[in-house]
Amino acid sequence: MDLFVVDWRDVWQGADTAEPVGAVFTKPEIVRLILDLAGYTTDRPLLDFTLLEPSCGDGAFLLEVVDRLVRTADVAAAPVDWKDTRFDSALRAVDISLANVMSARAQAQTWLRARGCDQDRAIQLADTWIVQSDFLLSEFEARFDFVVGNPPYVRIEHLPRRVLSAYRERYETARDRADLYVAFFEQGLQLLNERGVLAFICANRFTKNGYGKSLRTHIAQHYHVRHYVNLEHTQPFVGDVSAYPAIFTLDRAKGQPTKSATIDSLDIDVIDRLRCELLGSDGAASMVSVFDDWYPGGAPWISTSRKNQQHHSALADSHPTLEESAPGTKVGIGVATGADRVFVLPAFDPSIEADRQIPLAMAAGISPEMVIWKGHYLLNPFAATDDGSLVSLSSHPGFAAYLRQHEEVLRARHVGQRNPNGWYRTIDRVWPRLQSEPKLLIPDIQAGGVIGYDSGEFYPHHNLYWITSTSWPLLALQTLLRSSMVTEQVRAHSVQMRGGSLRYQAQTLRRVRVPQLSRLSHDLLARLANAASSREIPLVDELASEAFE
Repeated sequence: MDLFVVDWRDVWQGADTAEPVGAVFTKPEIVRLILDLAGYTTDRPLLDFTLLEPSCGDGAFLLEVVDRLVRTADVAAAPVDWKDTRFDSALRAVDISLANVMSARAQAQTWLRARGCDQDRAIQLADTWIVQSDFLLSEFEARFDFVVGNPPYVRIEHLPRRVLSAYRERYETARDRADLYVAFFEQGLQLLNERGVLAFICANRFTKNGYGKSLRTHIAQHYHVRHYVNLEHTQPFVGDVSAYPAIFTLDRAKGQPTKSATIDSLDIDVIDRLRCELLGSDGAASMVSVFDDWYPGGAPWISTSRKNQQHHSALADSHPTLEESAPGTKVGIGVATGADRVFVLPAFDPSIEADRQIPLAMAAGISPEMVIWKGHYLLNPFAATDDGSLVSLSSHPGFAAYLRQHEEVLRARHVGQRNPNGWYRTIDRVWPRLQSEPKLLIPDIQAGGVIGYDSGEFYPHHNLYWITSTSWPLLALQTLLRSSMVTEQVRAHSVQMRGGSLRYQAQTLRRVRVPQLSRLSHDLLARLANAASSREIPLVDELASEAFE
């Protein structure tokens, strides 16, 4: 089947498109800001331009667009010439939900009738403007001056398999565990004409994380970031939505500067000031930074502050990454079982062989002073040969009896279906030697600087990242990683959670820059080690500053 020519309904056959897919609705003041940043403003003859909205939802963007379009027509002709054929081509709005399409058409008709458009023409325009389709599987004859809107928020692996296959075939950025909005960016950018502008509000996750690299690279190679406004600590949507949004304005003007900002308030005066600084040219901006060269080559967009970006760039030029800082230094993540309620015991179970039960460190027990063990045990299904093979159940009757009680649950997991003979394995392999290695343990989600030290007693749970090294004195490294200099790097490289919490993911830890071990004196290493569990952050920072020179 050629997915590029069949009707989108054929691809979705058997899947429900009646309900909105990943719909999140935008506040009116944010809609107005985005249209202003795109340049869709009433001081221009908007009837001479074309605009596409790829996911019209409840019509938040649509009605503001129609309002601006008609206001410019009011200026050009009084009364408005509703028969002007430019109205027909000025706007296209797409949504996969029939309910959204019908609602948007009804609102557009009501709005047009209230402004003097006769009923038949209002119906015709609404039906022409607003269509039901899958934007990602649609073919458009024309290119557009503006592509604006709020793409749906859907994890791509949650889509029907047939649909996901079609998207992956068509969009090179729809890789790994990308969100659906990534493909909306690619399609939207392709549909711009030479003077066109794309303006989206959507999650900012692709700007830093792994799945966003292909989109960042695509943008760096072919497009220009005009504006990037980070809104992750605000709520620009109607209702309380667990999203981490940003405004993106992109065009084809490669080589031009980028204006960026981060704001934590959506008060009207803040929005008005932001608008003035982003669209102004007097150079007096205090909220906005100007980048002559936005992050090249698909690099993570680590900061909206030019000063901060220069600081992190200088660190990268002068210091190695964590894993490069000393021989034998590794970063990893704890075990994901795929069924914690089966593989994680709240206490030792005497009915199960002792060699199958490993003391398990949990994120809640980690502090700079100590690792507090809560008594949990990990059940290890792997053989002592440490070659990846599973333990023989016939030689461990207690373990076998326990697993048989939960066999239905374990076989239902993806890993159990993929390996019918290994139905009782954990998702991740368990490496028994990791338990006995000294290591630093780092909770995934935290305020920052929570680094614990384990002398070799516990195995880490999957919400913990670990660092081992055959060279580093780990207590000295613990102090460095707890310092503000490293916490700020994590803040720059990681995606932040609601409330300002950081994510210490492996991909973030592998980007952190630290001093080269060989350049540090024995005396300094000793003083760093002595401060490993200190709660005096100024002391930690003073020692780290000396180490970083």
